[in-house]
Amino acid sequence: MSVADIFLSYSRADRPKAQQIAKALEQEGFTVWWDKVLRAGQTYDEVTEGMLRDARVVIVLWSEVSVKSKWVRAEATLGERTSTVIPAMIQDAERPIMFELTQSADLIGWDGDREDSHWKGFVADIRLALERQEVKAEAAPAAIETAAAPRDATIENTFWTSIADSDDPADYEAYLNRYPDGHFVDLARNRLAGLAKIASPSAGQAPAPDAQPPVSPPQPAPTPASKPNRLIPAGIGLAVVALGGGVAAMVMSGPKLEPPPAVEKPVEDPLAAFADCDTCPAMIPIPAGTFQMGSPDTEAGRTGNEDPLHEVALPAFAIGQTEITFDEWDACLEGGGCNGFEPSDRGYGKGRQPVIGVSWTDANAYARWLSSKTGRAYRLPTEAEWEYAARGGTTTAYWWGDYFDAAIAPSRAPVPVDTLAENPFGLKGMLGNAREWVEDCYINNYTTAPTDGSAQRDGDCARRVLRGGAWGRDPDDHRAANRARIDRNVRDKVFGFRVVTSDLSAE
Repeated sequence: MSVADIFLSYSRADRPKAQQIAKALEQEGFTVWWDKVLRAGQTYDEVTEGMLRDARVVIVLWSEVSVKSKWVRAEATLGERTSTVIPAMIQDAERPIMFELTQSADLIGWDGDREDSHWKGFVADIRLALERQEVKAEAAPAAIETAAAPRDATIENTFWTSIADSDDPADYEAYLNRYPDGHFVDLARNRLAGLAKIASPSAGQAPAPDAQPPVSPPQPAPTPASKPNRLIPAGIGLAVVALGGGVAAMVMSGPKLEPPPAVEKPVEDPLAAFADCDTCPAMIPIPAGTFQMGSPDTEAGRTGNEDPLHEVALPAFAIGQTEITFDEWDACLEGGGCNGFEPSDRGYGKGRQPVIGVSWTDANAYARWLSSKTGRAYRLPTEAEWEYAARGGTTTAYWWGDYFDAAIAPSRAPVPVDTLAENPFGLKGMLGNAREWVEDCYINNYTTAPTDGSAQRDGDCARRVLRGGAWGRDPDDHRAANRARIDRNVRDKVFGFRVVTSDLSAE
């Protein structure tokens, strides 16, 4: 199948309009692919992903139905990473927030008239995009892919990212039906099990023989999966299901969590997710355990400062589910903290974007302010805590496997922290988005590194350690074991952070 000028993404409910637009585009001289024919033996994703990657322009038809379609969103997101996306409104609908800033063509009410001014503007935009693609292709030599080169993005990963925070079982069932052998099958099943428990807390408990159902069934005791011990700000999805569903217990060694004692006043579980205030970061508790820190000799892209591979045993702690955001930093400024420093968003926007352009010194100023505001001791994570949390119980180069996937780690620009996929601990953006400061002084290798999870206090303390990758950086930088050193006062545009606390008390 030859490469098309245009890939047309739409909802099946809009197929008649898509056919009309595709026909008109072909009359304009473009080649268009819109999944109208699949050859025998070909799967939808097999063909769609190939055409989507190779198309020079991706046109997304937004309607009342398509804006709610996770498949259309996945195609639009993947298309944005591999080509030029031109959205077109065919109905008055609220576009997904990540596409709000992209100018959309207005084809609402368009009846097929190719002389219509809106249509002519739409076609002009397509021609301009194609011309730019040609210039770009001529200016840069074609990339040579080796047989071992991993695919950097897939519809599967993009779709999973779009449902990662969903509380609708149908989303996970749709994923399992489409990808029975997919990368996130275990997580999808865990989410379904967790949602089933929330919907039916007494499921799995066999009734006593001949027992009559009570008129007013008693309410079940709260569990970590259903009750945080602090108010969680609206709009923040927490991966409590992953903890409550047993993922942590399967991948970590550590103490088994026991249910709270039965007392007159319920005792809050110290290992429940929490946020200490409406503008405070959401925190995910990580149970105590051990892991192998560093990288094995066989890991591609490793460097000598990741040696030797060694076992570290850590006590329980809680770490931010996401990187600190501009909203959270602004709350610090309004509260008189953060030394009054207002970092630039570098044109990427603020709000739920990760705060960037902050130094190690700045990050510590935020942690001090947060501690004084909440009464709970916050700080930067140690290297060991950060890597332990980033791995999520895995031993591969990335928590999702041994190959880099740009569908999980943003490659063009930072994105809102809530839009990223969760690792098995329910943490977002640990291997991507912004690079993250940790507490430790830099040392060249782990020969004398602490094995109890504490920070390295000796060494080059004028330079501190950065972990995790960032947009625009090499895939090797995103590996869980990767380490970098930089002067603690540098405010690079990709530098951000998240906080931790060892104080897991309810008060």
